[in-house]
Amino acid sequence: MKGERKETFYFERPGPVNTEKALELGIDRGSKLGLDYLVVPSITGKSALKAAKLCQDATRKWRVVCVAFMAGGAWEVSEEPPDGAHWREIPKLKSRWENWKEMDIEKVKFDPEIREKLEQRGVPVIQTTDLGYEISSSMANHLGVSTQKTIMKETLYLLSPGVKVAVFTTLSAADAGVLPVDEEVVAFGGLEQGLDTAAVISPAYSGQVFHPRKGLEVREVICKPRSMMGSSGEYYGRAWGGN
Repeated sequence: MKGERKETFYFERPGPVNTEKALELGIDRGSKLGLDYLVVPSITGKSALKAAKLCQDATRKWRVVCVAFMAGGAWEVSEEPPDGAHWREIPKLKSRWENWKEMDIEKVKFDPEIREKLEQRGVPVIQTTDLGYEISSSMANHLGVSTQKTIMKETLYLLSPGVKVAVFTTLSAADAGVLPVDEEVVAFGGLEQGLDTAAVISPAYSGQVFHPRKGLEVREVICKPRSMMGSSGEYYGRAWGGN
């Protein structure tokens, strides 16, 4: 039986502290496979800009695709951290939330200065419909209607929230027409802010995600948190909301 031994890097814990290492691991593996595309989700643009800068020093020319919030999307900064123990227990997430409050920021959006820097580097910024938050999300949140998409999201969360993000942003980028569906890409994901997951994915359009020949396939998990169990005993990212 022919095969190949490949390594997966497991982070001790999830969160933005892993961003640089996740990018390095993803770029390294993608280079060895001869891939051309990096799909980077980015709320503010910082992670995408880090990826673009790292690619400057890479041995091959990469095409970085940034998938940002859909139009109208933003982090609503309230008096208290949002539901989920990770905002209180992961140091870098907690400190970011506290900084937003100190700076009196009400909404965290994509940074226009970073957008300009990305565009100067030829990095497209995609603001298409987030497949995790579209019509069925409103049906679940505002009408109380259960949707099958919830099952798909929660199943991907069993691997890690970052895997779910990598899959959904790859679908969004393909739907936007900036990602080929006939070649593998390296896609990243994470927990709320930053990156802690990288995977090799064979993309697909969202309307063909389960197609028997053209469907999406996660072919390699390059890195991810080993566990999403927090110090409180809760699994970060499990059973979020009803969308």
